[in-house]
Amino acid sequence: MRDKRTAILEYIRNFHTGRDKAVFSRELQFIFQLDGRNIRRNISKLRQEGYPICSGENGYYYADSQAEIDSTVRRMDGLIKSVAFARTGLILSTPNCPADKAKGI
Repeated sequence: MRDKRTAILEYIRNFHTGRDKAVFSRELQFIFQLDGRNIRRNISKLRQEGYPICSGENGYYYADSQAEIDSTVRRMDGLIKSVAFARTGLILSTPNCPADKAKGI
């Protein structure tokens, strides 16, 4: 997987630098013969390694400015909040679980 990750990085950095040159995941899937989940995993790992790969409604792109990075970070913050709210909802739903009610729990 390391070789594909490096290839994805080089492709995005060489051909998709800046928001205006973003590439959709489906194009990356076709080029690298990976499904969407594996594209996301590779992008996530590259970000964890410190590469400024941003994303938005137009796809993935290599950051051309701090403003592009900040925009992606704000979008991720919104996703984190949404997941946290969903998690809280699940925790609060525990008394409403039909299987538990049937057992008298």
